[in-house]
Amino acid sequence: MYFAKRGIEEPVNQMIDTTVYSCQSDSCNGWMREDFVTPDYSCPMCGNQMVQEIRELPKIKHDHQFYSK
Repeated sequence: MYFAKRGIEEPVNQMIDTTVYSCQSDSCNGWMREDFVTPDYSCPMCGNQMVQEIRELPKIKHDHQFYSK
């Protein structure tokens, strides 16, 4: 018997420019997307301040509301 996966295409990861916040500390490599950053812009790994930058990252789907009322 022959089983093929014809017609099934793997999803392509769409890369987009994304605003992220990265840690200012040289010893820490923490960063997070703008959607998930804390209100005080502090690094969750070391506690230092974070700065805004742009990175090319895969697009993520937002299927649900994290903080819906």
